[in-house]
Amino acid sequence: MNTTWIIIIALIQLVWLWALIAHLKSEEIESTEKICWTVVLCTLNALGLLLYIAVGPTEKEEFKYEEELKKAINEGRR
Repeated sequence: MNTTWIIIIALIQLVWLWALIAHLKSEEIESTEKICWTVVLCTLNALGLLLYIAVGPTEKEEFKYEEELKKAINEGRR
């Protein structure tokens, strides 16, 4: 096998591993969605990586507001 192809495949695998770790560490994603995307990333590998980059979960604005609201409510109770 040509050395160039080995380097390309290794880089794709490193990006895939980085995406998987970043995805699993993310707290903005609901647990069900996280499980589904983990299965997609692990079973489809490079194609799953492309799908995740193209249509994967994004940071949700309503989640941010929900967390801020919870903090405000908890501070008001003290």
